[in-house]
Amino acid sequence: MLGVLLAAVVVEAVHELTAGPDRLVNDWLHDTVILVAAVMCAAGAARHARDRRAWTLLAAAVFCVWVGEALWGLLGLSSDRVVPYPNATDVFSLACYPLFMSGLVLLVRARVARIEWHRWLDGFVMVLIVATPMVALVVQPVLRNAPPDPLGQVVTLSYPLSDLLLLGALLGALPLMNWRVDASWSWLGLGLVCLTVGDAVYSVAAVEARYHEGPYDFLWSAASVAIAVAAWRPAVEFDPGAQIVGWSAVVLPLGAQVFAVATQVYAYFYELPRLERLLTIAVLGIGIAQIIASRPRAPDTVPTPSSATPADGRGAWPGDLPLVRPDRAGTRFPPGHGSDPPGR
Repeated sequence: MLGVLLAAVVVEAVHELTAGPDRLVNDWLHDTVILVAAVMCAAGAARHARDRRAWTLLAAAVFCVWVGEALWGLLGLSSDRVVPYPNATDVFSLACYPLFMSGLVLLVRARVARIEWHRWLDGFVMVLIVATPMVALVVQPVLRNAPPDPLGQVVTLSYPLSDLLLLGALLGALPLMNWRVDASWSWLGLGLVCLTVGDAVYSVAAVEARYHEGPYDFLWSAASVAIAVAAWRPAVEFDPGAQIVGWSAVVLPLGAQVFAVATQVYAYFYELPRLERLLTIAVLGIGIAQIIASRPRAPDTVPTPSSATPADGRGAWPGDLPLVRPDRAGTRFPPGHGSDPPGR
């Protein structure tokens, strides 16, 4: 069934990119693929024991996507009519975001028992790196074209901001999991990337009343099918406490600093939004916090000769060590060294 869904997505993509809008493809095939993907995702969630709640939430999110797309078709909008914005479809389209986010959080919690402080900082860096280009490419154009009414502005900005948080959480979870990604997480990431790209196109075009049956509707179908495939992939056990050494341990902090510096250099020659500069300054600030969090620390305990076994030639069993007797004044005298302390 998953193979059939993937083939249907390919057919929809080719038709929308080459032949233009068609009710059979843009409505019936499109909505059917998303609905079946939601059902398959729910069935895949039942196969998981540890991640069942997470995948159930993700299946509910895909179902919300289907409801929004189905309502869009039921509105009977055609290409020669102005699209009312916002409309009833936005309720379900926005409702999927908290479900997706909750599912991601539960997946990370199921994979990682304990998260160290410097891993949280790495995750924040990933969120900021994602946010910086999205502000210029998506948020700013949407803000310029937002409707004048307050409700329209809130709905308009909700899409890019929710996409930013969702994509940032997806990438920010990678350092928390020590960069260990299985096939399930890869398919889930592909689905969420398709979803955010499709929403970005919609949020920019819809506010200008020119988005109807767009040529990129297949991105929502592809997102739903990719998430369904992820739900059917087996969960892979890994050691969340494994240490990362070498360049792999510092490539993200170094890359983040280079990215922030390059953005500031670009802003010296070309105009950038103030928010974008603030985000890059935040990246530099987190870099300072990463240095503080990863600084060398003194060990809690000092190793003694008794910590080694006789077999390694560097220590002795505790019973084989000479007895040390303290005197009343606190001076320590081992047996056979100067006999008893003075005065005895």
